[in-house]
Amino acid sequence: MKKASPSSQNQQRSVLLGFAVRKRGPSGRWHIHFRWGRILGVFAGLAIVGYIGLATALFVFFKKVQKFEDVQYADMFTIWLHMDEHRAKVGDYQIEMAKEMLEEGNYRDAFKFLREGVQRSPTNLEGRLLVSEYFLYIPNLRDIDRALDLLREGVPYAHDNPAYLKRYVQLLISQQEDEEVISLSEEILADTNNEDVTTLLSTAAATAHLYRGNFDEAEDFVKEYELETGLEGLLLSAKISWERGAQRTAIDKLENSIGKYKTNEPLYAQLSQYYRDLEEYEKARQYAVLRNIDAPLAVSPRVDLLYTLSLTDQDERAQAEADAILRQFRNDEKAMLKLANYATDEGQIDLARRIYEQALENDFPIAPFALLLIESHITAGDFEGAISFSEELAKERPDWLESNLPIFNSLRSVAYYGVGNMNLAEIYVDQFLQEPNLRAESLMAVSRRFSQLGGDEFSRRVLKQAYENNPKNQAALSNLIEIEIKTGNAAELGNYLKKLLQMRRPSADILQQAYEKLGSDRFIFTPDRENLLIELNGVLNPTEQAG
Repeated sequence: MKKASPSSQNQQRSVLLGFAVRKRGPSGRWHIHFRWGRILGVFAGLAIVGYIGLATALFVFFKKVQKFEDVQYADMFTIWLHMDEHRAKVGDYQIEMAKEMLEEGNYRDAFKFLREGVQRSPTNLEGRLLVSEYFLYIPNLRDIDRALDLLREGVPYAHDNPAYLKRYVQLLISQQEDEEVISLSEEILADTNNEDVTTLLSTAAATAHLYRGNFDEAEDFVKEYELETGLEGLLLSAKISWERGAQRTAIDKLENSIGKYKTNEPLYAQLSQYYRDLEEYEKARQYAVLRNIDAPLAVSPRVDLLYTLSLTDQDERAQAEADAILRQFRNDEKAMLKLANYATDEGQIDLARRIYEQALENDFPIAPFALLLIESHITAGDFEGAISFSEELAKERPDWLESNLPIFNSLRSVAYYGVGNMNLAEIYVDQFLQEPNLRAESLMAVSRRFSQLGGDEFSRRVLKQAYENNPKNQAALSNLIEIEIKTGNAAELGNYLKKLLQMRRPSADILQQAYEKLGSDRFIFTPDRENLLIELNGVLNPTEQAG
């Protein structure tokens, strides 16, 4: 090979780290020429190294930071081509990890993983259900609207998932979102061939119509989807008849269906309840007995029989049956709680105490049994006994007391009201109402206790709190209207009645009371009184209005 002459070497020089060459032209001027092949080769090499480095960094990030153990190194090189699929895969993995954390009791980290998992994998319905449980049942996170929104966003992926739809529909119905239930059901029913989904949503739509008093529409769903062929549909059909005033038709439907299904126990239970409502206690007792025969190993039918025996003045038999239940189910916590509730409702202090002692012996969580024992004293009118046991517990300060302090204080306030100590009653009811996250059911139970003792102002305060905590709770609003009428408080009565009329079919008795009282001079200054009277009359007398 011919070597470059010194003169030619003097004519060119390598510059810019070898990526260019400087040459002297014929005119003696210097020119720079880039070595593009070398430049492109180096850049290609750097790109490859950089891409490998980036893939490695992503792998480490998902493996170590995101705790995604199933990540594959090879997938990191093509992640840009299937990013949505990868995000969903990470989300599904996080949800599985969260389930393991829940089993270990690590609820805080599980919630974080669940929320991130659902954001990455929006079609993961199990993850949505688990996150919604946090918003429904964890006090500091409780937000029913967020739970509804979360479940609602998953509905497009759940048209063939009856478990998911059932949870969503149940929550909608509990929040009186009946129109949404009907709309959702009609939309999916028009497009599904899933038999379980069809039964679920047609039943839900019929139930929603029933709650709104649309009896014809409810029965249309029952007939169109042949719901009466199933036990649940038959019970719903009977309820529709009962609610529209055809009580005997409802009873006939149930009695004529005995023996058609695998079990008669739900039929006997409903028939016993219907006959109790009609005050035909002997028939109620007969069906309660049949229910026991149909489910001899279950405690609920036997406790139901206890209530019926009490209504028919068979106290000795009821006592013997309660003793038998206590002996047979003494090691069953749930059964003992059912029996303790019966003892409390009937004011049977001795039975409640024996159940409490049995719970202590079995090392059951003792809080509910202790609280029910206090309440049994109150039901029986033994306020001194309730106070004595309450003070004994307050001195001992058991571990469970702190977390159950709201209910404990509510019972103490009722007991002190019962003995005429208004100061302590006021103190404890104030402490009770200052507690956050009080359940409407607990508030209404306390209100009912005060009302039974003539403490209408205390009852009104508690009911106002129940309604303010949950404005969609129709039972709380109905009870508040009743107490407002009873105590003559006209200021808010009109607003409460307007709210009630926008809810499900209100009790005719309450509306009649309101109509009669509003027409009296006592409520003459109720805001918008005349329009309210017209509206109430229209609801109470629809045929008259139509005429």
